[in-house]
Formats: sequence, structure tokens, C-alpha cells
Amino acid sequence: MTANRISRRWQGYLDEVAAEYAQLPDSEHNWIATELNRIAALQQQLDDLFRRGDGPAVCRHCQGACCDCGKNHFTLVNLLAFLSAEELPPLADFTLPCPFLGPAGCRLEVSRRPFNCITFICEGILDPLGEAGYDTFHELEGQLRRCYLNFDQRYAGSSLRGLLIRGERLFGRPFLEPPAVRLDR
Repeated sequence: MTANRISRRWQGYLDEVAAEYAQLPDSEHNWIATELNRIAALQQQLDDLFRRGDGPAVCRHCQGACCDCGKNHFTLVNLLAFLSAEELPPLADFTLPCPFLGPAGCRLEVSRRPFNCITFICEGILDPLGEAGYDTFHELEGQLRRCYLNFDQRYAGSSLRGLLIRGERLFGRPFLEPPAVRLDR
């Protein structure tokens, strides 16, 4: 699929989710905001761990090879983080390996980065932190995964596989409706 087709599909999904989000009752907006606050706090803790392991220097050394694999990682949860703040995500460039990668690294703030991106902390970063670092990482990753899965259980369009992949599997169903029985976790 060409970058242009992916961009059109992406924009369609953004528009659909924004329209659905605008129609949600206040109680649902409040639930989303509460969960997003938990996610933001956990993601910040994971980023703090990444920085304690000198992550920026390690990533510069390998030139961010991990980030070259992120084309489909942006999820419904990440989009809701923008919409709940009455913002849109940065313009996605699907000609790049990751559509949110800029010359200085990720263009998404830590609290809005995809699960797969924020939880990928390689051994080069974790090893210097010792066993305690690994334990902290696994605890935070588990808590964060459960938060994302709360969205999966609530909305048909939520999946750790990313918004583009999940959108294709909805076959036109709304992103923010309750899920049917799902076999694709």
C-alpha cells in the first residue's frame, strides 16, 4: 500500500474517532480522562527509568534502530490522549519507517507515545540498572499493559496492534462502541 493511501486511511480513522469521541457522554469522557492520567503517569515512570539507564545516549549510539519499526504502533488510546486535550496528533509521515519520527527523535510527548514504543527498553539501557531496574521495568510494564487492556475491553477499536491495523479489522464498525467477542488480542 502506498504512503498516500495509508495517509488517506489514517485521516479517515482520525476523523471517525474524533466524531465518535465528540458524541460520548460526559461520564465516558471522565472514564477516559481518568485512565489516560494513569497511563501518562506510568509512561513517565518508564521514561524516567529509560533516562536513568542513559537511554538517550544508547539510542544515539545505535541511531534509534528500534524506532525504524514503528509504523503501526499508534493506538486508539494514543489518539484519545490527544482528543481529550482538544488536540490532534502531529502530522503523520508514512514515507518514514515511523510516521512520528523526526530529526531529533520521537515527535510524540512521553505520555502519548504508543505502548510498544514506551515499553521497548533494550538490554543496553536496562543492564546498567541491575536486577532492581529489570524488576521495576517489568512491574511498570505490567501495570501499563493492564491500563491499555482496559480500553480494549471497553472499545471495539482499541488494540495494542495499532489504530491502522485495528481499523481494518472493524470493517466499518465504530471505534468507540463496545467490542464483540474478540479473538485477535
